[in-house]
Amino acid sequence: MVYNYYAVGHCPCENFELESFNLFEAGISTLEELESEKVPYVSFKFYTDSKEERDRIVAEFAHLNFECGEEEAKDWDLWWRERQTPVNVSKSLWVKPPWVDFSAPDADCVVLALEAKTAFGTGEHSSTALAAQLMEGVDFKGKSVLDIGTGTGILSLFALKRGARFAVQTEIDPLTIPCLVENFEQNGESSPNAVLGFLDSFNEKAKFDIIVCNMLRTEVLPLRADIERLLAKNGEFILSGQLEYEKHFILDWFKEAGFKVKKEIVNEEWWSVFTIFISEVKYV
Repeated sequence: MVYNYYAVGHCPCENFELESFNLFEAGISTLEELESEKVPYVSFKFYTDSKEERDRIVAEFAHLNFECGEEEAKDWDLWWRERQTPVNVSKSLWVKPPWVDFSAPDADCVVLALEAKTAFGTGEHSSTALAAQLMEGVDFKGKSVLDIGTGTGILSLFALKRGARFAVQTEIDPLTIPCLVENFEQNGESSPNAVLGFLDSFNEKAKFDIIVCNMLRTEVLPLRADIERLLAKNGEFILSGQLEYEKHFILDWFKEAGFKVKKEIVNEEWWSVFTIFISEVKYV
């Protein structure tokens, strides 16, 4: 059995800042302030994984009248994992932790097993949910998909489960790639077609029927020329991750470039949009 050793001390409220500083200097790593009925005193508690270390600090600060004890150490990772539950991202998409046994109430729903780790996108954020909702209105069957800033791969996986012919993912953070590979394997897909780098990595002939992107405005607008270059004429573009009060920047871009807005949806402060690329504008 593994135990944590603790001590609870007391001091006048006006001395707490100085005493806590001295305790940290003495080697404690955390100090928990407790509710105290001993007004005008404040109570506080610290933990160590060594009885000897706890007793050393208690002896050094005898004037704080520490009361000592021990308790079974909690496995915080297990505690967190046991409290994870499936997320209903959209009408036809659920995301569950890989260790949770779950079946969607509707057999037609897609259930993805995802673990975020260092990557973004498990369906809990409004921008991911909005992107998934817009994707429900798209026919992916036989289509090619580009997922810009893929994170966990949630949008690529959703597109593949809805019949996409293939999906290509881009990322600029190498730490997300092992998570992406693991998530594809976990969901019965072959290895992802991941590109580590920017959109200029694609050659001039590359075209995609559908592009999905869940990124902030400041991240996506510098990519606008590449997005237009990579999206086939009459291709569909789903953009999420935009703050609603900033949507005019995106709508101005669409008007200039020849995107026809088909649908807009909002959740809290987040705005997402589904468009069709009517014309191909060439930058000079």
